[in-house]
Amino acid sequence: ENTPIEEEIALDPELLGKVFENLLASYNPETGTTARKQTGSFYTPREIVNYMVDESLIAYLEGQLKAMVPKLAEMKDLQDLLREVFAYTEKVHPFDEDEVEALIDAIDTCKILDPACGSGAFPMGILHKLVFILGKIDPHNERWKQKQLEKLDSVSMREELERIFKNNDDDYGRKLYLIENCIYGVDIQPIAIQISKLRFFISLICDQRTNKNKAQNCGVRPLPNLETKFVAANTLISLDREQGQLLLTDLRLPKLERELATVRHKHFAAQRRRAKLALQRRDAEIRKEIAGVLAGGGMSGEASHRLAAWDPYDQNVSSDFFDPKWMYGVQGGFSVTIGNPPYVRADEQSMWNKAQRKAILDSKQYETLWEKWDLYISFIERSYKLLKPSGVTSLIVSDAYCHSKYAQKSQNWFLQNSRILRLDFFSKIKIFDAAVHNMTYFFQRADGTRSKPDRRVHDPEFGEIKELETDQQKNLTCRLFFPEEADTFEYAAETKLLADICYVTKGMVVHANERIAQGAFELSDLVATQKDKKHPKPFVEGKNLDRWVPVTNNWLEWGTDRAPKLFSRPTFPEIYAVPEKLISVDMAAGVERLRVTYDDQHLHHNHSAWSFVPWHHLAGVRNRSIKKSARYEGEKPPRPDLPKREVLEEIGRRFSAKYVLAVMNSTVARDFLRANRRSNIHLYPDDWKKLPIPDVLKDKQAPIVALVDQILELKKKDLLADISGLEQKVDAMVAKLYCIASAKPDTAKEPRS
Repeated sequence: ENTPIEEEIALDPELLGKVFENLLASYNPETGTTARKQTGSFYTPREIVNYMVDESLIAYLEGQLKAMVPKLAEMKDLQDLLREVFAYTEKVHPFDEDEVEALIDAIDTCKILDPACGSGAFPMGILHKLVFILGKIDPHNERWKQKQLEKLDSVSMREELERIFKNNDDDYGRKLYLIENCIYGVDIQPIAIQISKLRFFISLICDQRTNKNKAQNCGVRPLPNLETKFVAANTLISLDREQGQLLLTDLRLPKLERELATVRHKHFAAQRRRAKLALQRRDAEIRKEIAGVLAGGGMSGEASHRLAAWDPYDQNVSSDFFDPKWMYGVQGGFSVTIGNPPYVRADEQSMWNKAQRKAILDSKQYETLWEKWDLYISFIERSYKLLKPSGVTSLIVSDAYCHSKYAQKSQNWFLQNSRILRLDFFSKIKIFDAAVHNMTYFFQRADGTRSKPDRRVHDPEFGEIKELETDQQKNLTCRLFFPEEADTFEYAAETKLLADICYVTKGMVVHANERIAQGAFELSDLVATQKDKKHPKPFVEGKNLDRWVPVTNNWLEWGTDRAPKLFSRPTFPEIYAVPEKLISVDMAAGVERLRVTYDDQHLHHNHSAWSFVPWHHLAGVRNRSIKKSARYEGEKPPRPDLPKREVLEEIGRRFSAKYVLAVMNSTVARDFLRANRRSNIHLYPDDWKKLPIPDVLKDKQAPIVALVDQILELKKKDLLADISGLEQKVDAMVAKLYCIASAKPDTAKEPRS
């Protein structure tokens, strides 16, 4: 634990991290699962920790130096100079005396938090790097020691500090005061906090000198008390301390908070049990007094009680909230937040996950949670909001953040509210033993309008970099988060969006409603291969659909006590009763071979496929589902932000369904969707809705419709019929209507039926 680099004779610093991970992987017979699976805890490899530590510190220190040293304000290569300081070489650092003073001051005043510290890999990485930098720019500890002396007003405390620096290795004095003033960790699991503290204890022990001539402990100082540096708490839940009249509260509050900070400073260095217990009792008294003041100033009784009840010295309890001012005395935010948050899926069924998600939503503190968000989405937002202005946050998260629908609100929020410094994509390499792949980001709490984010793919291994295209942040969309080159799509034709021509909806969820009939039946219980009185409805799944025509269909139970009224999501029946509609496969595998089917047989389908129903075929049908997309003139309640159904029905009548089918199956549609979809893996209904359809008269549509009729006729006779020549003609005609010179060739093979 004494060095961030490999030492042949050293105990592996990652040992305790592996111990932690394996403890969490222990089987729990009560739940039939593991703590690691439930809480999503995995130990981060050291090379990833070092990279994220370096890049976040460099970004933060660059901003601090430019603010503190006028001559550095416009320097474009300041990051390069900082990298020389960060590099493990013996090369002399490039900074002059004033710049060194500013750099030491920036380090001394920085506050760095790991919001999900686990076994302490990131806090330890931060400690190693800052100790190394201080050793490089202040090799004899003269400036660093002076910084610490300036904070003390007691002669005895100053004398003790002098002894600390004199009687131990230089790194001990660096580590001790970095730990006290700069580095913080929080985790919901008390065992994680204990292991983190143990790692820091070991690291400090390594730099203490022994003196066998001294009777007491051979001159070795007792270890510091880290209870208010590493705390067990729920990072994602904060208490609102600004309720009511708190801003007008009496002057006792700042005085009590200063006294509390003094007590905890003394406790950090206290060496005797009697002194520690006395300070802990005084800590509790002050907490109670502060809670009373807050309650009198407008904070709710429950919130003030929770503040007073939090005891940092109870090592077996995890607080259900996190407040950096109350727990650490940190006001105004952190300089850096960094770490590896838990990877817990929305559908993970443990009681812990359900309770956590409910508490997060009930807090009403989040702006980026959407759809079925995974837990790390809330960590991304919370870690950012814990920053002070110009602070930097970096987490390593699942690469689902790049392509999942639930991440889009978060992506757009950060595009608008942060400066995105860099994105590193690890989609093609494996960081953890788990199946998940990863990405890291570096966001700064600053205006990002004119900045150009770096985008980098690591392949075939970490550190092998491919730079991706970028632009000023104000010009970018959520596709910034795609780990691939940006596609482009340009056309000159007049168009209408597919959503203006067709009502777009997912199919039924055909299993028992979990609320009223959980487990009563599954899809397989409702489907038959032959039509009979109980199974009258033709039914398909995505696997039954090919391009242009269905491969086959089964028959769905309908009109019984359970079908469709007990379906989890029955949809409304008029979707399937229309004379014609289009059905697309849920393209979870991407867009390389679009599969859209023409249906004039009233096919029902489940959620593995989507229906595109011309608006005019739903004329007069009114229900809550349709009202979310469009409303008739005078329909209540009014929604002026939604399109009028009368207009959409008139638009729908102008387009032949077979003409729309041809466009949707074309290579032009493929290229548009590839360039504009919000996921680099999935294709969602909302992506289809934005597909522009060339708005031409029926006589211009007719030649394409004729080709589609030929394709449908051939495919109905023989599913393996060679229609490639006809499809090429369709592609060329569609491209011409878009005013595109030529469409990219579709090299995908015809899928086997």
